[in-house]
Order: sequence, then C-alpha cells, then structure tokens
Amino acid sequence: MGWIFRSATELAEAIASRKVSSEEVVREHLHRIDVVNPTLNAIVARLDDEALADARHADEELTRGKRRGPLHGVPVTLKESLSMAGKVTSCGSTMLQQNVTPESATAVARLRAAGAIPIGRTNVPDMGMDAQTHNLVWGVTRNPWDQALTCGGSSGGEAAAIAAGMSPLGLGSDVAGSVRIPASFCGILGLKPTQNRVSIAGHVPLVLPDYLQIGPLARSIDDLELALSIIAGPDGKQSLIPPVPLQPSSEVRAKELRIGIINGNGTTPISHAVNDGMARAALAAVDAGHHVEPAEIPGVEDVLLCLSRIYGVALSALCRNVRHNPERYHPYLAQLEELFGAPTAREVEEAYRLREELRARMMECFARHDLLICPQVTIPAFPIGTTWNEVELDGAKVPLVSTLVYSFLVNVTGNPSLAMPTGLSDGLPIGVQIVGRMWDEPTILAAARPLLDALGGVPAPPKLP
Repeated sequence: MGWIFRSATELAEAIASRKVSSEEVVREHLHRIDVVNPTLNAIVARLDDEALADARHADEELTRGKRRGPLHGVPVTLKESLSMAGKVTSCGSTMLQQNVTPESATAVARLRAAGAIPIGRTNVPDMGMDAQTHNLVWGVTRNPWDQALTCGGSSGGEAAAIAAGMSPLGLGSDVAGSVRIPASFCGILGLKPTQNRVSIAGHVPLVLPDYLQIGPLARSIDDLELALSIIAGPDGKQSLIPPVPLQPSSEVRAKELRIGIINGNGTTPISHAVNDGMARAALAAVDAGHHVEPAEIPGVEDVLLCLSRIYGVALSALCRNVRHNPERYHPYLAQLEELFGAPTAREVEEAYRLREELRARMMECFARHDLLICPQVTIPAFPIGTTWNEVELDGAKVPLVSTLVYSFLVNVTGNPSLAMPTGLSDGLPIGVQIVGRMWDEPTILAAARPLLDALGGVPAPPKLP
C-alpha cells in the first residue's frame, strides 16, 4: 500500500504528474478502510461507488489536460455534521436521521471544486457536543493508539480516520475544541481558524455561530495550509465572513519570534504528561532560535463560567428536547444539561462581560508575544465512557470540563489555534496548541513546520494492521 500515510499534497503532485492514478489512490484508501475501520468505527458512511466514479473521471480529465484544482483526484473524508447535497446529515442523532440536506456545506463544496474526492463521512457524538465520540446511531469510535480510550470529540471520527491512514485530509468543526481535542488524542494536526475565517453554512446543527468554526485535520502542515486556502473567505451565505487575505506562510518571517509558554496558573492543573510535552515544545522553540518566556492569561478559568452560561442559553431548545425524549438521545446530553443549568438574565449578562474581558486579556498577551504555546487538553486521552463528572489527572479525580479550559479559551476569544503532537507519553500521543493573533494563521503554520520536525513529526499508531 504505497500511497497510504502520504500527505494530500504529495498525492496531488503524484496524481497530477501521472505517477499514479486517482483511481489507484482511492482504491488503496478504500482498502485501508476495509482493514482498519471495523476496529475503530471512524467512518460511518462510505462513498465507495461515487468516489471510484469520481476518481476515474478525474483521471480522464487529466488525459485532456484538465486539472480542477490543487486537490485534483485526492481522497478526503468529512465529518458527518457537514452537509452533503442529497444525503442525510444527522450529526449522529436519531432525531435527524431523515434530514436530507439539499446542498453541500460551503467548505465541502469548495474542497470538491478544488478536485478532492470524498470517500467517507466520519463519526461524531450525538449532536456534536462531547469531548468523545459516541451516539445511538453508529456507536463508539475508538482511539487508534489504544482502543480502550476515546479518540476525542466532536471531530473524533475524522481524527481517528486520518491517524489510522484511512484518509490523508479531512474537515471537522470546532465549537469548544472539537477539531483540536481529537487531533491531540490521536496524534495528528488540527487547525481551528480565526473565528469567521471560514463559512459555517451547511453545518448541522448550526448553533453557537460566535464559537463554531470549520477547520482541517491532517498529518501535514502543508495539507492544513492548502485546505485552509481552499475553504476560507466569503461565500455569500454567511454575512459575517470578511474578505481578509490569507497570506502564504512562505512569505512570513517566522524567525526569532517572541513565544509565550502558558503552563497554567495554579487553578488549572496540568498532568505531568502534558507538562512534559509543553517542555519539549518550549525546548524545540528555543533551539529554533525563538525568544521563549513564561506567559499568562489572568483568570483563564473564567472561560468555564462564560461558556457554560452562554451555552446554557444557546442550547436551551436541545436541552428541552432531551428532557422530553430522553430515550432518543445519548445519555451524555442529560449530563451536559445538568452542567449548563438554566442561567438567569444576570448570569448571562455577566458571561458576556467575562467574554469581552477574556478577549481583551488575550489581546494584551499578544501585545507582548507573537505566538502562545499552551496545553490543548490538560490530560492524555481518557477511557471511553468517562462522564462529565470526573476524570483522572495524575491519580486525582477532577471534573472533565476543568481539563478543557485551554481548548475552550480560543473559541471564546476567536483566535486561530493549531493542535500539534509533541511526542509520546506511556505510548500515547501528547498534543499542545500553538495560538496566534487574530487572522494570523500564516505565522502559526510557518513556525509549526520546523517545530513539528524537531518533535518527531506525526507518528503512525503502531498497533494497527
């Protein structure tokens, strides 16, 4: 299987130069799905017949000198919450199993217009609101590194598929870490773009637009950058997407940057494994010639209060449906309802005030630093079935939500963030996130390339076929 675990950009170049046909590449990835997916349950809707037809058409186009775009003939996978024209888009919910979407999400349509060939749709938690991936429609998705552990969520199926070599590139969505958490747990790369960089038109459900972003997952920085360049920008459907240019990272001077390292403030415990990963990332940044120093965002734990109250309002209709039809929803949603509660008007007002304060604190931090490196999740991947009530952190029991503070942070502030692996701890990948200024994904990507190389790149899970 010579084309498995290659990057999307490598595959695109090989297909364009006729070193391999698109059909051959697609068939190899479909075979990989046959071999690995029964163990992981990452891909829940296969598109074999139409993918092979698309691949043959892509090859025929190349014989006529036509190349649709930079991903011509390259297989990709898509989170099932992203609409595809004429297909059911359910976000893993029994309540949406008849939801045939008439057109594709903007990001999906743009990938296809660039020549990409969807080969499968990937699993999500019920209604996309959990840090692990499970639902009553398709069941549980498992971590490629240890099948007893979660792959993360909510783009967990996508991260597991890419980590296991079933796909070189995919799209997920991130409302509170949902691209970056599974990327970290599965040992790959995940990018949450600046808020409103990418249209979320066609996402199901379309909730919390101030926090939700669609972003790419991959094993290559080049793939992330290419995908972002394809899906970014106004689409005439979502009114708040400004025409902010996306500079190529090759044009960025990513040397001698001022990089702040956030190791927690005492109120947000970080596991030894993640702290060690942070230390490796900091050392790699020093070796690359950057100026590295401690950084802090005062009161970062305020994100928990801020988000829980705003989510409590935004998801009130969903919570009512869970109360009235508990048998139709995964039990974790009832736990979330207890976590959110029903905030008062005064509590909601305070939450919005805190949100603006957090955004101001982040801007103050970036007045001193070009980039920030901080935890993604403060623990490695945890066991499947862990509840929101507690999880283990170095032998202590803590609320699961407390381990996600830094994941939530950049959804509150809107900053772009890249989840990146820093090596292994007890056989599991450990990820950190590199956070940049608003609209400055290019500096993140330019700085991340040498850091990722120094940290060992993106390893393949050793226990899979």
